[in-house]
Amino acid sequence: MKTSSISLRVADFLKQYPPFEYMAEAELLELAQGGRVKFHEDGEIIFSPGEERGRWVWMIQRGAINLYRPGERGEELIDVRVEGDLLGVDWADPTVPYPATARVAEESILYALPSDRFVEVCRGNAKAAAFLQSYFVVKKAGELPVTETDAFSLGEHSADWLLDVAEPDGRATNRLLLANPEQPIREVAKMIAPGMQEAVVVVDAERRPIGVVTEANFSAQVATGDVSVDTPVRDIMSQPVVTIPPRTQVGDIVMTMMRRRRHHLVVTETGGTDGRVVGVVGEKTIQAVHGNVPVFLSKEFTLARDLHELRRLRDRADELLLRFVEGEARVEWLTNFVAQVDRMLTEQTIVLAKEKLLLLDLVEPDVAWSWVAFHSEGRKERLLRSSQRTGIIYADPAPGVDREPMLRWFSALANELGAVFSVCRFPLDRGGRMASNSEWCMSVSEWQARFQQWVQYPIENEIITLTPFFDLRAITGDRSLVQQVRSTIRDSIVANPAFVPLLATDAMAHLPPVTVFRGSVIDAAGEVSDMINTKSHALTPLVDIARVFALGLDLGDATFTPDRLRKAGEKLPKHAALFAEAAEAFDHALKLQTRVGLNRGDAARFVRPDELTRVEIQRLKSIFRTVAQLMDITVKHFHINAE
Repeated sequence: MKTSSISLRVADFLKQYPPFEYMAEAELLELAQGGRVKFHEDGEIIFSPGEERGRWVWMIQRGAINLYRPGERGEELIDVRVEGDLLGVDWADPTVPYPATARVAEESILYALPSDRFVEVCRGNAKAAAFLQSYFVVKKAGELPVTETDAFSLGEHSADWLLDVAEPDGRATNRLLLANPEQPIREVAKMIAPGMQEAVVVVDAERRPIGVVTEANFSAQVATGDVSVDTPVRDIMSQPVVTIPPRTQVGDIVMTMMRRRRHHLVVTETGGTDGRVVGVVGEKTIQAVHGNVPVFLSKEFTLARDLHELRRLRDRADELLLRFVEGEARVEWLTNFVAQVDRMLTEQTIVLAKEKLLLLDLVEPDVAWSWVAFHSEGRKERLLRSSQRTGIIYADPAPGVDREPMLRWFSALANELGAVFSVCRFPLDRGGRMASNSEWCMSVSEWQARFQQWVQYPIENEIITLTPFFDLRAITGDRSLVQQVRSTIRDSIVANPAFVPLLATDAMAHLPPVTVFRGSVIDAAGEVSDMINTKSHALTPLVDIARVFALGLDLGDATFTPDRLRKAGEKLPKHAALFAEAAEAFDHALKLQTRVGLNRGDAARFVRPDELTRVEIQRLKSIFRTVAQLMDITVKHFHINAE
């Protein structure tokens, strides 16, 4: 009776915390009955590095346990485990020896549970397995073969539909209607009407796509009387067509529709216009299957005629973004979605600004130019609305051309865009690093000279404040101008081999905390704070190190941090696993910051631990460990002194 009572109390305690809260009562009681209750005094060692794992894993009922790993200067604190934390579990391989020392930091009561049965129960429970993944790696639980049970459902907010291929594939084939270009419009119109089909694909003799006809074509040209119903359909079809391959995921379909501003995509065997048509996917099909998807924004932005409507649409995009973030959508999809939204916002603002400037007798100069983004937007990583960091690059005018009218127009344009972005809640950059500043609106040769100076004289130019400007991207306009600047950056780095190691040294400036426990954040020096800095503790070191490797290994035009990290892993296969884990760490850190920021309505730079779920805290602790390991690799690869 006494033993049963103790087991019940242990089981009651366990079910308050993950992963035990996901287990059945019978499983909890079985673990409790097979375990032990142990008391440990301050300073006592629970296990040591290299020691074989025994029969127990531990749950801390009271007290604190510090984990240390051997370092060059003695022991290094790597984590602090407290009430409700697990100890002695290695989810990836339960047979490996202990890698660290577990020392009691204050008198503790531990519940020792049978290791084999604990692992067996958790591997058969998707939610428990998903939680345990966060203790050791930052990969999503569904990406590793940890359980044979169905994946943990995210409910109504799940973004799994973005990965769907079967439903759109089936509908694309079932709804396929074909016409030849010489068929009369009258016949093609009859094909659409009975089945309420979205579109007819016009094909050549080899069944390759040459155009698409929709109700919109009939309404705009036939219903108005401009074109006779006996005219060949080629006269009203929309072209060129945008094609996709079979089994394209819904998320990629949506993104292609937004980027190309098309409401219908043609599915071909090859994915190109040279392949035979096998289907057609329309916006209405996606809406019917998956509900509210953001394709409508591409049309709405082009119809917006004032800044208030632009702001409303940008706010609507954030509402959709929160839904996708909470549904655990891929970070690449999220960042591409926001980048497309902001591109549409920029392009429509430019259209309206040009109309306004024309009324002021300011005429667009006859010169190629590009609107450029730097920092997080330049990397396609801006999910929360942050400061404007923009520029204009224009082609070098011919000798003797008066630049003054051209510069007046660019200045007026940049001021218009800056004002609209500000109303849309993108703050002006405090340092004035925006296209409205003449120092950030220059010819391509002037930009090239600036970057050459930065690379050649990094210390004199305080390069640590300028490195985010090496992440530049053309939002709209002549993209070849940005390519010319990037080419100059690469050549300058080759000519100045000391530049990248200097950036690597600067990238060591933001050390991650050691751990988070009892609502506090502890760093390597033992200092405690009550806030997690999502930027300097996680995102900035990952971004900076990825940039260093991108420039040092000449990874081409990759600017997106996960892309840079994965490509670095390809160049350095010995560390490929760590680079892949760092890419996942960035994914989780950025989505965590975004979720908190959208819910709070701010930049979410500082987050209290009590604002996070237990899974998010464990993920953060894994992220901190990954950042620390990535810093170690950076120091060794670039032969720098990180002190």
